[in-house]
Amino acid sequence: MINDFKNELEKLISEANRKLQEIRGHRLGLSFLENLEIEIYGQNFPLKALGFISQLDFLTFKIEVFDESMINEIESGIRNKNLGLSISKEKKSLIVKFPPLTEETKRNILKSLNQLKEEVRIKARKLRDEFLKTLKNKKEKGEISEDSFYRNREEMDKEIEAFNKKVEEIFKNKEKEVLG
Repeated sequence: MINDFKNELEKLISEANRKLQEIRGHRLGLSFLENLEIEIYGQNFPLKALGFISQLDFLTFKIEVFDESMINEIESGIRNKNLGLSISKEKKSLIVKFPPLTEETKRNILKSLNQLKEEVRIKARKLRDEFLKTLKNKKEKGEISEDSFYRNREEMDKEIEAFNKKVEEIFKNKEKEVLG
């Protein structure tokens, strides 16, 4: 039972990491663009499925499109993400340049990081509350002993504590990345 709880917490961490990869830092890595979802013909595709992406410098990328006929759709899909970047075409490639972060942009990114961190914590609290409710029901029905109830509850508290430390660590790392 506690393993299900641990798995749910791990899913929350994975989801947070995925969302953090989509948030721009001071220096950009390939992962920022690779997983950017672009809508082509009514379906979403990660950018890495539509072309080969290489990094020319910390803020410049080259996307060599696999299917030349989709270059305009890919370009407009990237523009629609409102990332504040500039795009230029080079034969069957797109050159994507990101401007350096301004202080205002950094503040806005840090605000959204704090909101995301709070969302993750709220989801974890809901999971904890549901788990505790399930434990209490099982104890009342006699499905588990009182000792088992307290052991599981203690284990749950340890998992939540470890989870909160992990969340704090990954968000601090992202803040450092944003601030440069």
